[in-house]
Amino acid sequence: MPPNQKPLALANPKRFKTIQDLTKMRPDCGAAIDDILIIDNEFLLIIDLTHIGDLLNSYNSPSASYVRTHGVIVAGHSRKVACPVLWGDPFLLIVSSNHLDEKTIGYTDIGGVVGNVSCPGGSFLFLPVQKDIPKPLNSLMDEALTKETGVKIKLPKGTYRVFYEQFEVPEGIKKEDYQNIVVQRQ
Repeated sequence: MPPNQKPLALANPKRFKTIQDLTKMRPDCGAAIDDILIIDNEFLLIIDLTHIGDLLNSYNSPSASYVRTHGVIVAGHSRKVACPVLWGDPFLLIVSSNHLDEKTIGYTDIGGVVGNVSCPGGSFLFLPVQKDIPKPLNSLMDEALTKETGVKIKLPKGTYRVFYEQFEVPEGIKKEDYQNIVVQRQ
């Protein structure tokens, strides 16, 4: 973004791309291919998937079923350093694009920083907090929240959709290095 130009919104829907279909990447994972989240208890967890990775291997586990039914997994974003998570209705933005590391000030003029999250494992799990969350899963989530690999955010109730915000990629660079992750209220 040019130094004197401020964005009009946290994200630009013209740059939105659908998230990956995990069943193509790993057919045995059993993960939902949906990119829709329903927030009905006002809280959303965003964590590095490594906190529950082995949990998803079990098909008869209530925790695994819960994640597959309610969560959205976004792969390809390995970040050892925590990146800001911003909210400016209707967008929740994880500033994960490498080219924006030093340029988040224009974004903070529009949306508030609601947390920070890192993702050394390369995949985020977005999981609405509901009253029926299984206790073992809840314990794993609490562990992630004590580190910078998890964040719990209060959002307005509603239906949300998850996207990549894809920026132009210089030659020889991976496209994942030029993507933000956006959760948009529908």
